[in-house]
Amino acid sequence: MTDRAPAGRLLAATRRRLAVMTLLLIGALVLAIGAATALIATTALDQDVDRVLEQSATAELQRLDGELPSATGTETDEHPPQASDTFFLILDPAGALVSNASSVPRQGLPDVAAVTAARATGRDLRTVADGTVPIRLLTLPIGAAAHPAGWLEAGFVLTLHDRQSSSLVLVVTLAGLVGLAGAALVTLFVTGRALVPIRAAFATERRFVADASHEIRTPAAIIRASAEVLEREGLVADEGRSLVADIVAESDRLGGLVDDLLALAASERGALAIERRPVDLAEVARDTVRRVGPLAAERGIELVGPPDDGMKLSVLGDADRLVQLLLVLVDNAFGHSPPGGRVTVVAAPITGRTATVCVDDEGPGVPIEAREAIFEPFARLPGSRTRADAGSGLGLAIARRLAELHGGSLVATDAPGGGARFILSLPVVRSG
Repeated sequence: MTDRAPAGRLLAATRRRLAVMTLLLIGALVLAIGAATALIATTALDQDVDRVLEQSATAELQRLDGELPSATGTETDEHPPQASDTFFLILDPAGALVSNASSVPRQGLPDVAAVTAARATGRDLRTVADGTVPIRLLTLPIGAAAHPAGWLEAGFVLTLHDRQSSSLVLVVTLAGLVGLAGAALVTLFVTGRALVPIRAAFATERRFVADASHEIRTPAAIIRASAEVLEREGLVADEGRSLVADIVAESDRLGGLVDDLLALAASERGALAIERRPVDLAEVARDTVRRVGPLAAERGIELVGPPDDGMKLSVLGDADRLVQLLLVLVDNAFGHSPPGGRVTVVAAPITGRTATVCVDDEGPGVPIEAREAIFEPFARLPGSRTRADAGSGLGLAIARRLAELHGGSLVATDAPGGGARFILSLPVVRSG
């Protein structure tokens, strides 16, 4: 449960970002290594093919000794070249076939473009296709390059070579995927271990806040009580009564801050008590409006609550905690409303399995980029009339925590008429 508290969410988000960044870096490294490995290996295979083809063509030229054979090249017993066969086609000076000693099919051979290129440069090496069979083709002059007696087209069938290249790329890819999977597991383990000291620091901070708040509560209560005695018994001169009133007010504010700190610390360690029972959320909203009515009148704010029209929003919850939550939202709306403004509490009809209460104000609203940050402890937007109105910056954090403990959510958005709208959504009681 504590993982949903602000500290838990921060640690979870930090772990996700750290894990994603680490995996991206490792992925880029694995991709670079895999691509380099595949490129080097396939290049080596290509070079081996070219070397074998060059050696075979040189041996055949030596055998021909600068002369064309007497064969007519009319062999009819053709057979497809095998996976890594080497074959030779002997052409006359014009590029016409003279000999096909290996009896390979000639769907795309001899290659006239290769002969033309070899006539211009003295040799030509390219990859062609004899039908569907890929072939590495080397074209060399027979005899003197300036006045060749003919042309030799030496071919190497690339079927096996291509299968080897594909298998190599597949193996490198699979190895990279396995490496990434292993890196993901290691990253999750390492990031989890790396955040252990930070988790401990957060736990220590929570204990300190709770202990310090308990220690502050008693002196604050004594200061307030003493100031009240001074005021009630007339032990202070008239000119000092305003100072005593300030002491009482600031003691109340300090007491409220201590209560907020204790509530937040209790929620983060999972010790905030929630007694769930069927509750009418619409009636809770109306009760909240009744409680803060005098405060709204004192501040000159028009407060509009849900009408008592018989609508019921049955949820499982703690009525006191839900009132506490809505009081935070209404007080926040007061703090950001202009003098004479309106704060509206709306109980929306049930949609699906969700009951909703909205609190609208006519203040400046909440910028989109700040709609999550305002629920963090001590977060506060500018725009409140006074520091006292702005509060401690803990109220919204506590309110969201209470919503989450009820299995619901609390979000900020724009009110229809301008200003801010806070939406409390809770799961309804399932009938039957």
